[in-house]
Amino acid sequence: MDKIKIGFIGTGGIANAHLDNLARMKDVEITALCDVVKEKAEAASQKFGGKVYLDYRRMLDKEKLDALYICVPPFAHQDQELIACQKKIPFFVEKPVALSLEKAEKIEAQVRKSGIITSVGYVLRYMDIVEKTVKILAGRPTGMITGSYYGEVPGTKWLIKKNQSGGQLVEQATHIVNLMLFFGGKVLEVYSRPFSGIISKRIPGYNVEDASTTIFRFANGAIGNINCTWLSFGYKSSLGIVTDGIQVDWNPITTLQVTTADKKEEHAVKNDFGFSEHRVFVDAVKTGNKKLIRCDYSNGLETLKVTRAAVKSMETGKPVKL
Repeated sequence: MDKIKIGFIGTGGIANAHLDNLARMKDVEITALCDVVKEKAEAASQKFGGKVYLDYRRMLDKEKLDALYICVPPFAHQDQELIACQKKIPFFVEKPVALSLEKAEKIEAQVRKSGIITSVGYVLRYMDIVEKTVKILAGRPTGMITGSYYGEVPGTKWLIKKNQSGGQLVEQATHIVNLMLFFGGKVLEVYSRPFSGIISKRIPGYNVEDASTTIFRFANGAIGNINCTWLSFGYKSSLGIVTDGIQVDWNPITTLQVTTADKKEEHAVKNDFGFSEHRVFVDAVKTGNKKLIRCDYSNGLETLKVTRAAVKSMETGKPVKL
């Protein structure tokens, strides 16, 4: 396979970031681009090439693609992934993988049945400090994992509607949750409490929580929590891991700080992890090697299970077992 032919469903902001990275690869050809907004698809086509479509079903029927990027909002997942499974087209999908667990589980079953390569856009998993942290922890039992995701209210209208985005934890802080699961393993129970009442007074149509705090109980006995809010300025996220004799902090998220009784070290991310995410997916498609992928659809589904359980806990006021 010389150049792999790639199609895009969705050509908005995040899709253009992915296209920019793919355009740097000589073994990639952007073949087709689909968006419900014709102007967006045409603009992307002028910059990156590819035939323009307004109907993704028509695009997938007409084009012979080696890989597919699905870059649509959570509420816009219909049968894109299922068609890709039927046609055995490897796909990269943005996080979260869906808005509902029922849909995601149905897709995951078909992914397994088809055997295709998948990747989910948890880009932080491709930072070089991930491997460095794994080596530093060296199999030590984890006692506590903490995370945070602070930001301001996004300008994208669908993000501030609970029935379209799922809320901040489901749509944005999911990046940190995914990392917490990578280092902490399976979650058995979550308990989450929300705070609301400030932002909705100044932004019409806003109906998600202003802030939330969520407690995790991991299967290995560790505990954890993540704090999220849109009451802040700019964006800042963090991750912390405490084990016997070592404290690891990613604060800010792209800087690894390692503290022991004797010393403190700091390591900044050195690799272009945004590019690596796509280089790895392309290489996996070309070679058929699924092991290259850091986060596949099944892994993305596990993250969604945790964040949706947290939302259920917010709604009921009770802990939710997974």
